[in-house]
Amino acid sequence: MKLNSVSFYNFRNNDNTILPFSEDVNVIYGKNAAGKTNILEAVFFFAAGKSFRSCKERDMIRFTEQEARVDVTFSNKDGAQSLSVKLSKKEKKEMFRNNIQISRLSEYLGRFRAVVFTPDHLCLVKGSPERRRKFVDIAISQTTPKYVALLNEYNRVLLQKNSYLKCEEFKKDTLIEVYNERLAHIGAQISIRRYHYLTHMNKSAADIYSNMTSGRESLGIRYVSSVCSSIDSEEAAKQAYMTLYQSKLTLEKRYGMTVVGAHKDDFDISINNKDARLFCSQGQQRSAVLSLKLSEGELSKQFTGEYPVFLLDDILSELDSERKGFILHNLLGKQVIITSCEDILEFNGRKILVENGKYKIN
Repeated sequence: MKLNSVSFYNFRNNDNTILPFSEDVNVIYGKNAAGKTNILEAVFFFAAGKSFRSCKERDMIRFTEQEARVDVTFSNKDGAQSLSVKLSKKEKKEMFRNNIQISRLSEYLGRFRAVVFTPDHLCLVKGSPERRRKFVDIAISQTTPKYVALLNEYNRVLLQKNSYLKCEEFKKDTLIEVYNERLAHIGAQISIRRYHYLTHMNKSAADIYSNMTSGRESLGIRYVSSVCSSIDSEEAAKQAYMTLYQSKLTLEKRYGMTVVGAHKDDFDISINNKDARLFCSQGQQRSAVLSLKLSEGELSKQFTGEYPVFLLDDILSELDSERKGFILHNLLGKQVIITSCEDILEFNGRKILVENGKYKIN
């Protein structure tokens, strides 16, 4: 898979720009706040259906404008493709695939795939479970687009159940049983998919980490779920969730919220068989995250037959020379878009200078 171009119209601080990309290395450099990350954000939107920044879609529209549009052209094993999105401060976003408007996100996802690596990801090891769930869910969604529908439906039912638990008129358990059955059914499917994905990642990331440390250290990933012991099949996981919900009903009534389920899933990271959140150094933490992100790309290739586009947002400045050299070596032969405050002399690929939202290709 190769990204050919991205075009902007009133996106962030860009007014009207078309950028072509090299099929190997692309370096986007310039001062802070010049608009470098905006390019990666626009590209990744087509892989995940949302920004990797914590923002509302309307925030991606140029401040003085009411609408924005972004288009990408790319090539994959099916030939030349295009994706577009139109954002509005007043209307719902509109999505297009090969110039045909589509309504479901699942029709959009999986066509273009990308792995993004930002300084924020360095907190993945010691950060919140929510951050790790988001990492896994975005990765799975790109290789299994229908997974997004499962997440959306689960969150919808979860919101309904929590609202009912908070209702002052809540007296009967009948409706709660309906909600629990639906959550158990969807949650089992979500947990099974997370479990299988992380099982693959455990092996892949462990190999990468071992190579990075010349075999001196080991990395392990363990999926953590409320129904870990029943994760071998969807039906077993569903029944385990139903039993769990029933046992927690009194507690959920007291707190007015669902206290167990797929929305509480997590995964543990260990280094040399020790909990990385408690015992790893900053260097080990960064090596672990590097391994996870590189593994994400390898699994995308394994599941789809093509490498994704790698997006590195000013991450090389956060790494020492050894880790920087390792990641650059592992990205040889793959399409990479890197942002940096300065030109990266190690690369001979396409260089794009950014100044106040304007781009100059060197």
